[in-house]
Amino acid sequence: MNITLRQLHAFYEVAKTQSFTLAARNMNLTQSAVSMLVRQLEAEYGLALFDRVQRSAQLTEVGRQMLPVTERMLEDLRQVHEGAEDLKALRRGRLRIAVPQMLACSWLPPLAAEFMAAFPDIGLHVMDTTGDRIVSAVQDNEAEIGIGPQRPAPADIAAEPLWEEPIQIVLPRASALGDGAPLTWKDLRNENWIQYSDDFTLYLERAIWAELPIPEARTTSVRYLTTALSFVGLGLGVTAAPQYARSFADQFAVKFARVETGRIMRAFYIYSRRNHSRSPAANAFVSFLTHKIGSPLPFESL
Repeated sequence: MNITLRQLHAFYEVAKTQSFTLAARNMNLTQSAVSMLVRQLEAEYGLALFDRVQRSAQLTEVGRQMLPVTERMLEDLRQVHEGAEDLKALRRGRLRIAVPQMLACSWLPPLAAEFMAAFPDIGLHVMDTTGDRIVSAVQDNEAEIGIGPQRPAPADIAAEPLWEEPIQIVLPRASALGDGAPLTWKDLRNENWIQYSDDFTLYLERAIWAELPIPEARTTSVRYLTTALSFVGLGLGVTAAPQYARSFADQFAVKFARVETGRIMRAFYIYSRRNHSRSPAANAFVSFLTHKIGSPLPFESL
């Protein structure tokens, strides 16, 4: 069976107006075109839908039974069309993003508040997780887009650069390090290192510790940056963290210090599935975010 929307629409208009002439006027078609559409529909059903009585079109018994079904189908299609228009116009939709936990509770909230004020009909779902999980969350469609530090991305994941963030050393507040002479990586050689990211640890090993290896006994591994900050605040070691985490210095009784030699910048990206069309909500957020990158970000003044 090969029934078209135009055929159903012609049937509906003729049934409502009881006239091929009025139906043609409502559809901006000729009367012969409407008659042809109805005949095609009757041929598909193999049943007569109208009795042609002089200039009037009266529904047959089959036609009367088909009318409410057709009305429901046309209404469903109208709602689908309006839903698509609403999505395109950002009058509905849902934004699903994956963000590292520390970024999600420091950098994201003011931006999310501004975006949601501009698009109040867009729902927001934030998957706050570790930086190492961002790419896989997007790849597994747990989130439509991911925002996080540079990570190896498989072929099916696109990575768009957003900004570069300075990496600083996090020390116990009572530590004498960082208060006097400029801090160097060599000064930290014998500190206990709190590690919270497999990928970031590998990055540090390649960038710094290849020449100044840390004894294995001088490392502690945790999962989240917040846990690492808590350990540092209790005097259990030091760690390295993006500059935006400085907003939590007082909460965890830590201080942030720059390494004057061998400064490290960490690139942050938007991740999305390659060859997949982003939703209007995701496109709007990416446009909003890239626009904001051109102005000071919330943590840049810290």
